[in-house]
Amino acid sequence: MPKALINIGNNSIVPSTNLSDEHLENLIRFSDRKEQLEENTLKSLYFHVNKFNEYCLSRHIIPLPLQDATVLEAFLIKENERGCKAQTLRIYAWAVSKVHALAGLEIPYFKTVITARLKIISKQEVKRGVKRKQAVAFSYEHLKFVNEQLDTASLISIRNTLLLNVCYDGLLRESEACNLFIDQLHKTNGLYTVNITNTKTDKSLDGSLVHLSKFTSKLLPLYLQKIAEHHGQYLFKRTTPRGGKLETLKPSSLSPNPNDKPISTKTVELVFANTWHLINTYNESVSFDLHIDLPERPFSGHSARVGASCDLVGAGFDDSLVMRAGRWKTLRMVELYTRSVNNKFATVREFRERLETMTGN
Repeated sequence: MPKALINIGNNSIVPSTNLSDEHLENLIRFSDRKEQLEENTLKSLYFHVNKFNEYCLSRHIIPLPLQDATVLEAFLIKENERGCKAQTLRIYAWAVSKVHALAGLEIPYFKTVITARLKIISKQEVKRGVKRKQAVAFSYEHLKFVNEQLDTASLISIRNTLLLNVCYDGLLRESEACNLFIDQLHKTNGLYTVNITNTKTDKSLDGSLVHLSKFTSKLLPLYLQKIAEHHGQYLFKRTTPRGGKLETLKPSSLSPNPNDKPISTKTVELVFANTWHLINTYNESVSFDLHIDLPERPFSGHSARVGASCDLVGAGFDDSLVMRAGRWKTLRMVELYTRSVNNKFATVREFRERLETMTGN
């Protein structure tokens, strides 16, 4: 967990000297109940508010309560000039206004100044052709290559191959992959399912059932056998720096063991990035006709989610089925992830192809 949001003293993100007792009390109430927010949300709040506080203090400005919205506006402009895009600037604006709201305060003219400035920056990005970076697709072709390289004598090879397969089969977010528990796995007629619970869009314990492929279901028992000596609850285990052994789990009388930690999202990112480099190295060693199609940028933690979505849509699966498989609430994200392969965005092209086939031109 990040440092306490409210620590009336040296390491607080909230300067207490300019707040009334009532506002301080409001913040302390929240601090005592901060688990209501997701851990990543708390980290984001802490990081972005700290950055704004540093900006204000360097200019001898009181960050809380903020007396003038133009101070925040100037900070956003400065960050934009430094390279931050509108999406990131919205998070800064949210974080600063959130802390004010938790204290029972408002930023004067927030809507007329900050909202307007963010719209101006967004329009400028559109005019300049700035695009939001989306994770590149890790497709079945890439997964097939990985599976062919599997070294069944290597723990790290088995774990990473399994990780990539489970992410692809389940269209998993990297955070979902990190936090899978072994007891979420169930085997029926030789095939495994995994119940994905407490996701970004579903906080219930009912979860969504993901059906794992034959290859993944065959690889799972081999991996579970390799990690049998480790009694932790997480499916994907941390390994020693060279990847040859499992990290030693300190025993505990508590259940679940509080010393048991999931792999980090950075580990997932690294596995995907290393896979891209592995395929790139292969491409450099073979003739062009044997190349595996590879995106210009390395894979990231969401790449299997993008790639599986594109593969499904490209194979003719309906968008609504892909939406359910990816646990999205609306079709908008499916359309965003798959627009490069989704034929419904090529209506005129398809129409012309039909006409040309009928007329023989």
